[in-house]
Formats: sequence, C-alpha cells, structure tokens
Amino acid sequence: MLNRKSVADGYPEQDHGEDGLLLVLTSPGSPVSAWIDELKKQAIPTLQREIHYAKLHMGFKDPRRPYAVVEWTEAGRHTLERRWILSQFYRTLRQQLRVKKLCVFLAASAEPAQELMMAEDAFLASMQPNDQGNDWARVDIVTANSEKLQKSDPYNAIRWEAMQGYRKWINENPDELTSIEIGNRLRKFAGENGCEFREMGLEELRREGLNLLLAVGQGAQRSPSRLYIVSHQANKPGKPLMLIGKGITFDTGGINLKSFDSHVNAMKNDMGGAALTAHLFQALVKAGYEGPLVLVIPSCENSIDANAMKPGVVVKSHKGLDVFIEHTDAEGRLILADAMSYAHSLYQPGLTLMAATLTTASLRQYSNYFTGVHFASDELQNLLHERGKKWGERFSCWEEFLPFKTANTTKAADLTNLGRLPSHANIGGGSSVAAHFLKEFASHPLVHMDIFSSCWNWSGDYPGVAFGATGAPFNTLFDILRHHGQQLAAGA
Repeated sequence: MLNRKSVADGYPEQDHGEDGLLLVLTSPGSPVSAWIDELKKQAIPTLQREIHYAKLHMGFKDPRRPYAVVEWTEAGRHTLERRWILSQFYRTLRQQLRVKKLCVFLAASAEPAQELMMAEDAFLASMQPNDQGNDWARVDIVTANSEKLQKSDPYNAIRWEAMQGYRKWINENPDELTSIEIGNRLRKFAGENGCEFREMGLEELRREGLNLLLAVGQGAQRSPSRLYIVSHQANKPGKPLMLIGKGITFDTGGINLKSFDSHVNAMKNDMGGAALTAHLFQALVKAGYEGPLVLVIPSCENSIDANAMKPGVVVKSHKGLDVFIEHTDAEGRLILADAMSYAHSLYQPGLTLMAATLTTASLRQYSNYFTGVHFASDELQNLLHERGKKWGERFSCWEEFLPFKTANTTKAADLTNLGRLPSHANIGGGSSVAAHFLKEFASHPLVHMDIFSSCWNWSGDYPGVAFGATGAPFNTLFDILRHHGQQLAAGA
C-alpha cells in the first residue's frame, strides 16, 4: 500500500513505528530543518555509506526504529541519475533492515516531484514479479510542504493509477492480454467515461484496405488483427491530439523467427506502445483534458503459423503504397502505418504522438535510460528535456534526415519494411530508419517515440524496477500533454 499525507515539519514520530524505516530525502543545495541535521549527527559512523555523490546517514532513533538521511554532495545533476544512485541503495535496504513499513519524508525542495519520484521508486523497487504484491506492507510518503507538492503533482492519484496500469499491461501474460482483451478494456473505459468506441474486425479491415495490419495478424488465432479507435470530445472545435500505440501482444518474429538473443523471452512487452497511449488517454480524460482527443490502437499477435505472413511478399497499404515484406520481424511499423493512414484520413489531427516498442536497435542507439524521439518540434523537445528532469526521465531527440528516409526504398516496391543504411553506415540507424518508414504514411504532423529501450528493465538497474516494465516515459508525457496538449496540436 502506498499513501501520501501531510505532516508538520518535524520528526514524524507517529509515522515512524517500531517495525518501520524512516527515509529522509533531501534536495541538493537546499537547507534542511534542524531535526534532520540532528538525525545526521546521531547517525552511526560505521553504518554510513557513500554511493557516488549520495551520502547515507544511517542510525536508530531508538533501538527499534532505524532511519536513513540522504544527503547529496553535488547539485545540478539530472533527476534520473539521482534516481539511479538511490536504486542501488534500495536493492539491499529491505533485506538488510528486515522491517515491514517505510516512511519517506520529503524535505523542502523547489521541485518536490523530483524527490517524489525517488520515494515512489522505493515502493516500486520492492514489487514482486508480474505485480504480485509488494515486499513492503506499507509505504507512507509524508511532507511538510503539501501545497508545493500538490502544485507540482496536482493529479497525483490519476497519474499514479495510470502509470501503474501502464506497467501492469506490459507485465501481464500475453495469453491473457490479447487483442480482444485490449478491446474489452477500452470499451469498458469508454462506456464509463463518455467516450466513443469503435472496433474494426477482420471484415471491416479488409473493406477499408488495412492490408498491412491484416498481414501481420493473419497467422494469429488467440489474438487476431483489430483496430480500436476511442475518442473524447472529438467534435469540439480545434485540431485533435491523436495518440497511437503499437499493440503486438506477443512477437515471435514470425517466419523470420526471433532467437533468444533477440529478447524473445520478453516479447510480451511488444504492446508497450498501446499500454502507454491507452493509459495516457485514460489519465487525460480523467484529469479533464479540454480538447478533442483520439486514441488509436492496432493490435494482433505476430505468430508462427501455416497462415503467417511470409517474407518476400508485396502488400498494398491503406495509403496505397506497396510495401515489400522483406522481414517478418519488422512488423510493428506495418500495423502502425495502416492505422495512422486510416485514422489521419478520418480526423486530420493537429499532432499525432505515436509510441511503439519499435526496434531492438534502439537499445544500442539510446541505451536503457533514454527514450528515442523522432520529428518533435523545438518546443516539444524543450518540454521533454525540462519536464523529464522534473520526473527523472530522459529523451534522445532526432530530426528528419534524408539518408534515413532513402534507406526505406527498394526496387521491389515503393518501400521495404527492412530499411537499412549501407553496410558501412548502419550502426545506430535502425530506430531512425524505422521512424522514417512511418513518416511516409503520415498526412499530418507526427512525433514518434521508440520506447523499446526505456519501457523495460533491460539493464537490470533501471530505477524503481525489480523486474519488467519501468513506467517510463509516462510521467513526463502526462505532465506535458495535460498542460500543453492543445497548444501543441494547434501549433504543429
């Protein structure tokens, strides 16, 4: 259980029980209250630890109440880096102290959400695999600056619930979270929140010419091809903000079968883009987003089957471009291309934000800590970096680049789904080339995010993660879209 509460500025005696740990999070360069200085003086020298530029003053308020005060010796470092440092402490904290409850005190800060992220990390780092409970029986986040924290995170309950939902969808078993089940959940949300819901099955997809989406799912039985469109206030004046997410519920690679080295054991996360955009949409609706908003999710399983999509075929897309299917494991861009082409023709959005676990190459290109962003305006890039520092998430932004565009051309058709640079120039171009493939199908402004690298704990040391989904980059995007979504859609 995770709780937030306001307390007076002083040692939180009532919240620091005998079976619990008090963790005091301070801010770099910010003064602390006298009682926190007193805890640091009473700390036991042999228990003090230093992890890079974090000093951990540990002691006991009395023989049964342990505490730790985090002191930072350097200012100006990115919040994600500070989260990463503390995550090394959190891994051993629960086992070393053998306590059941955690009370995290957020000391004064100009931007309390930064410390809030580290407090939430302490809870999330103790989640059991597949979200089957938490090793802490209770975690309380307390602060004497509740007004400042509320201003920094005004929709905290909505944000937290949606970010957790995003993580849980990714961690869920793929035989349970099928394309059909995704539709069931979206339909339920739409009905309960005054949204319009539309499901396109096989016959309608054929009639409308979404042949790429059909081709990818043609070998799937449990999780067949579907396109879901959920809209909120779509008839209001102004250009809609459109969210599109890749919903491959499991990716075997198809006939071009993935090897173990290609992360096939983690491919239940290949619907991470759908999970992210669905929960962004839900959180924005609940938070009272005032502009027209559209969610588009193409979904299916990329299966191995006698009827599975075969390499070497040419398929006509919804847009009319012929696509050479050179490799069946480059399937995400296919379903997204058709979905975007169709949805753009219906809604003419002012801005489309697309999220997809699009390429394993992004892990080499951006590392586990950055989300790749393609085609964002200068304004959006600045917002991503600014709000990313607030929430402890990082981004790598890329603009249009003609060599990446031409890498998707082929003599066999208009485009190939296995775009690549010449052999001497292809290292690091995979995610960028794939993004440029998608841009060929956009008739309105597009920002594409390759979240493969950041949405899953590939490195094993992503902050706040025991196993599986990280929750990145939900918090930053929710903050930006809630404040600037209409402005970005209007000015794109």
